[in-house]
Formats: sequence, C-alpha cells, structure tokens
Amino acid sequence: MTDVVGAGAVDRGPAGLSGRDHEREVLDGLLAGAWESRGGAVVLLGEAGSGKTALLDSCARAASGRARLLRCTGVQSEAELPYAGLQVLLRGTLNGVRSLPERQLLALRGAIAPDEAPAGDRFLVGAATLGLLDELAEERPGVVLVDDAHWLDLETMDALLFAARRLGMGRVAVVFAAHEDAAAFDGAPGLPVLHLGPLTDGEGAALLAGRAPDLHPAVSSRILGLAQGNPLALVELVAALTPAQRDGSEPLDAREIAVLPASWRVRRIFDERIRALPAPTRLLLTAAAADDTGDVALLVAAGERLGVAARDLGPAEAADLVRVSGRRLGFRHPLARAAAYQGAVLVERTAAHRALAEAASAAGDMGRRAWHLAAATVGYDEEVAAELERSAELFRSRGGRAAVAAAYRRSARLTEDQAARSLRLAAASAAAAEAGQAELAGTLADEAGPVSSPAAFARLASVRAALEHEQGRAESARLLLVEATSRVTADRPAMGAWLLFESAAMAWAAPDPVAAARDTRARAAPLDFGGHPVHRGASGVLDMLAGDPVGGVAAIREFAGYVVRTRHERSLTDQVRLHGWDMLLGEFRAVHDEAVVLERECRAEGAVGVLPRVLLRLARLRLFLGRHRDAYTTAVEGLEIACDTGQHHLAAMLSGVLAVLAALDGEEPDGTHGPGGGEGPRRTAVPGGDDGPDGGDRQAGGPSSAGRDLCPHAAPVPIWLTRAQALLDLGLGRYDRALHRFTVLTGGPYRHLMVSVHSLPDQVEAAVRTDRAAGAGPAAERFARWAEATGTVWAAAVELRCRALLAADDAGAEELYERALAAHEGDGRPFEEARTRLLYGEWLRRAKRRAAAREALTAALESFERMPAAAWANRARTELRALGAAPAAPPPGADPVGRLTAQELRVVRLAATGLSNRDIGARLFLSPRTVGYHLSNAYPKLGVTSRAALGTLDLG
Repeated sequence: MTDVVGAGAVDRGPAGLSGRDHEREVLDGLLAGAWESRGGAVVLLGEAGSGKTALLDSCARAASGRARLLRCTGVQSEAELPYAGLQVLLRGTLNGVRSLPERQLLALRGAIAPDEAPAGDRFLVGAATLGLLDELAEERPGVVLVDDAHWLDLETMDALLFAARRLGMGRVAVVFAAHEDAAAFDGAPGLPVLHLGPLTDGEGAALLAGRAPDLHPAVSSRILGLAQGNPLALVELVAALTPAQRDGSEPLDAREIAVLPASWRVRRIFDERIRALPAPTRLLLTAAAADDTGDVALLVAAGERLGVAARDLGPAEAADLVRVSGRRLGFRHPLARAAAYQGAVLVERTAAHRALAEAASAAGDMGRRAWHLAAATVGYDEEVAAELERSAELFRSRGGRAAVAAAYRRSARLTEDQAARSLRLAAASAAAAEAGQAELAGTLADEAGPVSSPAAFARLASVRAALEHEQGRAESARLLLVEATSRVTADRPAMGAWLLFESAAMAWAAPDPVAAARDTRARAAPLDFGGHPVHRGASGVLDMLAGDPVGGVAAIREFAGYVVRTRHERSLTDQVRLHGWDMLLGEFRAVHDEAVVLERECRAEGAVGVLPRVLLRLARLRLFLGRHRDAYTTAVEGLEIACDTGQHHLAAMLSGVLAVLAALDGEEPDGTHGPGGGEGPRRTAVPGGDDGPDGGDRQAGGPSSAGRDLCPHAAPVPIWLTRAQALLDLGLGRYDRALHRFTVLTGGPYRHLMVSVHSLPDQVEAAVRTDRAAGAGPAAERFARWAEATGTVWAAAVELRCRALLAADDAGAEELYERALAAHEGDGRPFEEARTRLLYGEWLRRAKRRAAAREALTAALESFERMPAAAWANRARTELRALGAAPAAPPPGADPVGRLTAQELRVVRLAATGLSNRDIGARLFLSPRTVGYHLSNAYPKLGVTSRAALGTLDLG
C-alpha cells in the first residue's frame, strides 16, 4: 500500500500526456466521482508507449493528499501465480480491517497471505476486495491503479473486475491499463473502455516542442515519422539524440529501425541503456524484472546468492530505469522491465530465477519457489516437476484454478515418462476447463493423447464433452460420455455411473432428446454399475426423457432422497449439481425448500461462482409457484452475478425466467420493466443452455437483444423465448399464434421435457379457443399420463381443467371445473389455480350464470394482481366488464413495493429483518455504501423515512 500526499485533479504536467485531453477529462470525472461517493472504474487500452502509464502517473499525482493510493503492475513471469497481483496491491491493508465479514476476511487473507488460510471461491475474494476497498475509503477515498493488467494472474483479474463492477456509491476509483490486444477485458460489461490511439502529427509536434524546443525542424519531422504517434517513442527518441543530431548536423539513420513498431524502438533505447550498465547491475536488474513483488528485501536476498549487492542498483537508478522507495522497487516503465528481462541471456535469466527460488523458499513462499525453479529448468527434471505438481494442489486450495492448470501443464513439460506426463496433462486440462479456459483445456486434452488410467480417461472424457457442449454440439458430447461409460464401468463402476449421469444430462440439449435418451439407455443396459445410486438417478432421467414417466418417477424420487441424505458428504458444487432433478416430478415446493438451504450455504460460504446456478433454480421454482415478484428479484440477482463471473450460459437461462415473467406481465419478452412496474434491469437472453431439468436449448438465436448492458453477448435462448412469446399470445387472446408456438414446444425441434409438459395444458386451451378441440386430445392425454405417473396434486388439478375445456356437455364441464378447483386448494400453484378460475368464470359467463361468473372472475383477478400477472389480470378484467362490472386497474401508487427495483427490494427485505448495511452487503456482494444508497432510494417509494418502519410493511 502506498499513501501519497498533495492535491489536485488529473495532472496536466508531463509533456508525455500531450494530446490526451479526452482521456484526462474522463479520468478527471472518475476521480471527482470517487471524491463525491460515486465510485467507478475505467479501462485504458493501447499499445506499449501510448501513454497508459503516464495517465496512471497523473492519476497518482491527482490523488495526492486526497486519497489512499494502491498500485500494482502485472509481470509476465508471474502471471500464473494465483493472486500474485492482489498480494502486491493489497499487502499490508488487512492489518487495520475492522468490520469485513469473517468469511470474506478469511478468503482475502488466504489470497494475500496464503499461509494463513485457504482463499476459497475466487469471486468471494472479489467481494472481499470490494468490502476492503470500501472500508479503507471510509477514512478517505481510494484510488487503485493497475498497469500492464494483461499480465495479471487470472484470479487477481477475476477479483478486481468483480469489485470494479460493483463499486456503486463507494469512494473508490479504479483504473486498469492494458495492451490494446488484451483478452482479459473482452466481455467485461459495466466498465468503460478508452482506446488510446496514436497522436496526430500536430499533437506529436506539440509534445516535441515542449520536450526539445531547440530541435531542428527536419529532425522533428523524422522523429515524428519514426514514432508513428507513440508518445513514449517521441519522448525517448528525442532524449536519445546527441547534440549534433538535435541540430541536424549528424544523420539519424544509425538509430532508425524501419521494420520495427515504435514501441520496439523504445525497447531498443532501453536495451542500450541497460547494456551500458556494469555487469553486477545488469544481473540484479534481471532478477528484479523476473520478480513481481517489488520487495527490495527479497531482491537483496536473491542478489546475495548471485554475488551482487544492493549498492549495485545505484547505476540503474541513476539511469532512470528503476526507482526505489523504502522497501519497494519499481521500473520506470513496463518496457524497461521487458528490456531488462528479455535482453538478458539464458544463463543470466536461469541464474536469476534460481536465486529468487532460494529467496522465496527462505521466505516460506513455496508457490513462487516452484515457479522460479521451473523457469530456471531446461529439459526434463522430475524433481522440479513433482514440486510443481505439489504447488498445483496448493494453488487449488487457494482457489487458483487457472494456476492449477498452468502448474500441471508446466510440470508435464518437465516430465519425461509418457504415462506420468499424460496424467499431468489430463489434470491440467480439467483445471483449465474449471477456470473457463476452454480453448486451452481442449489443447491440453489433445496433447495428453491416449491414457491408460481409467481415472484420467474419465476426466478427459468429461472435459472434452463439456467443451463440445460449450460449442453447441451436445450430441457429440453425449456420445463421448457414453463411450467413456462403456470403457470405464467394468473397472470403476462408481466412475461409470457418474459418466452415465453426465451423458443423461447432455441428452437434454441434444437435437433429438428422446432419441438421445433411448440410445444412451440402450448402450448402458449391458453394464454393471454395482447398484450405485447415481446410476439409478441417471436411469430415471433417461426413462423420463425417453417418454416413460412411470418408469422414471420411482428412480428419480429414490435418487432425490439419496442426494438429500448424503448432501453433507460432498462439496457444495456437487450438491448443486445433483440437486433439483425431482423438479421433473413437479414437486416444486419440496425442491424449493432444499434450494433455499443451498442458497443459504452458498452465501454463508461465499460460493459466488456457484450461487447463480442455485438462483436460477430458485427463480424457476418461484415462477412455477406463482411467486412472480420473488422470481424476478431472484433472477435479476442471478443474472447480475452470472455476468459478473463470466458464466454466460447461466445468464442465458436466467434470462429465460425474465422473458417468461415479462410475458405474464403483458410485455414483450425483451421488455425492460419488472413485474408491477418496477424499474428493474433490462431483461436479457444470453447464449447458453443447461444440463438439467431447469435448463434450455443451447442453440442461440432469435430477435431479443435486450439487457446487453448486463451481458454484452446477449441473445435469446429459443425454447424459453418461444414459451414466453406463446404465453404472451395466450394472455392477450392471440390464440392462433399461441397454438402454433405451443405445438412447436411440445413436439418441434426445441422439445424439452419440462417446457414441453408445462406447455401441454396451454396447447389444449389455445386449441379450444380456436375451435380445434378435436386436435387437442393427444396433448391432453399426454399430460394426463404425466400427471398420473408423478401423482402431484397441482398436475391432477390442471388435468381436470383440460378435461373441462374438452368436455362435450355443460354438465360434464361444470363438474370437472368444480373438481379442479377443489384439487387446487393448497396445491402451491396459485397461478394455475387463478387460470382455472378464469376459465371457469368465462364458461359461467357464456352459460349466463352471471353471479357465479362474477365471483370466479373477481377471485381470479385478485390473484393475478397479487402475483403480479398483468396480462392475465387484464383478461379477467375484460371478462368482468362483459358482465357489466367495471373493475378499474390499480392506481399507479397502489402497490408501492412494485415501484422498487429488484436490487432495492432485495435490500429492503433484508433491512426489514434488522440486518446492518454491512451484513446486507456481505450477503448481496455489494458495498455497504451501495446498500445505503438503495435504502435511501427505496424509502420515499415506500412512503417511510426509517429502517424501523420497514418492519410494518408487507414486502411480499
């Protein structure tokens, strides 16, 4: 941590900032926002020497005296050490922490001081980083500057991006600077990006005039041509000129490297300065360039092993290549670091890494020791490979999945034995897949080649299948898993059962799910899984998907019981993975209660990366249970976290919930407002799919593009978008269009068991309304078979409603409607019950039984308004008007809770329970200041003035 003294806006001082007026204005605004509790972040992208570092320096000067400055620079040689960047950025800041939640504090300590605790979920570290920055800013605003961010380790980037997108109303400003080709900021929504292009000739000439007013015009013109608009090149090229070259009496050709870009010409200048240094200084400078900590004590310890001393840094300081301040050393510019490291010969680099490895070992940092040893090793070395393998597991305990992959990969490179090498590459591939590095995972899986170990073979099959699935090739993924199941099961029945379970999940997203399920079931039939419960669950899923609900129900119910009984024996990730398959049985309340427990555990453990999948399940369950407002707030939170954590496939599925909710509320599925008129985030649909009963089709397409402010690659998921559009058509009385869409859902190319089953009663209703009742029989019969097999009360009630719609005579219809309403009592599906009342009321009105019709329609209207489901409420209101009643739409202020945004509603509900802003922030992964901001916005909407008054409100 660095504290600075002074004051001011972004400094205009350095001539190197000439021509960056727009960028300076943006940074001025960013810092001013932090002073006024409007935190934010900006990304600067440009080529080396384009002025990024100069702009960061100007921010540091502007923060002087007004802010706490935290700064770090990514280093290529340590880009694969988990949390290496965060350790440098936040070292020393935990000493004064007072109120960071315990789970977050432990996670952050595990990241910054790995000997103290495991880091856990890397996104929890991001939440903890946000909390820490917010707490540090209570005393004075904070400014975080990250240079060469493209060289930061993935875990540090995940944590910082998670925090930067959630600064909200905090007093923190974050500026990232990275190379223009940096992939780390691809798809990073919520962060404005400034691209630093080349300076114009006029801007460059102004910069040169400020640096060298005596420069000959012809020389100035040549320098402008060589620099190609690169500010650092202009500065360094003119500084390297001799007096004779400045006045034009000596030609510049000796310094012209026409085939190289401007930034490399600057590198050449740094190379020349370094070569002019004494040999001991060059060697110490190489060690400094290989180390990312900037710790002078560590560098001095490494220097002693190289036979050089701290005083040997003097010439490098005099040449303005490095700057030493207290216990910290920093290079003047990232290009100077690159020149110091890459300009050294191999023997110098290996010597530096070995010295740093010994120094790291003495300091107890075994992770850095392993990496430096690996960097110093040429050829095969099993001892170093084994140490890297041990470090990989150390990184795993710290949540560094990308680092695990890198360590195993480097370990494999050092391994001569082919079998051991393949095992290490398989482990690297699996870890890369877990870290979201799909392309790398595929490359490593291919490199592993044939493996003899069943465990390695199964792991590689899972990785390859997941990669195929990500590319939308679900059928190919399923076949890979089925083949692996056949190969592994004889030796490892339990492993085979898990592979079969994965293949059953893949069948959901196959182009023909029914055929895929039948094929998987047939191939697995001859195999002996030893009665493993997971095999039983996979068999039940395949039976249900293949059209045998009777055969599948018992197996799934048994499997669900096994999952609940053994939940404490497995990780939270595995619990989430196995949970929820009994949704296929329509037992939504029981599954919901279990999902609530999982959600509570995710929040308690800070499992941010797992939480979106649980929120997806909860959102769908709350939709099915008619709790539309809860479904909306849950889905929006899940969508925000899924986008923050880069889980676009989960964002796709969460967008499906929002699309359906929009349709039920009478809006097009890509509408921008929440149920009840709330000003929630734009609903979105994003490419992706699911491997389970609450999932969707993986093949993206369709017209929806809303919500791209949350996920920039947003695109609708066809099956859920189609269902949403069909429901909207049905609610608005567009029955022909609705029938067409429901027919596609129940038997077309997007067929999906859950969506298909839920759409069958809707198809029956649309068919009856278009006078095609005769064609609705098969849909009604299919739903009846499913309802009978599952035995759920709500399904029995809806089945009776379908029969009432198709009844041949009035007496039969009335009896069936009455039986359906009796069955609905307490069934947990208020939306379906209200729909039954609506249909019964419509039937009663046509039968001229006005009083009974008014009673049924009024009850339906009240229920729809409570959910809310505006499209269906309007339909009930229209029917009542036809009876001569005049039910008015609720006045705009009648539902104050409906005026809240999704985030405000989540915050006020937690505040009403007595939680503090800090506790609420810990649960929702927000800063306490942002929580306070949402409360201050919510109070006037609710008509209250204090937290205490929230407890008197009905917040749904």
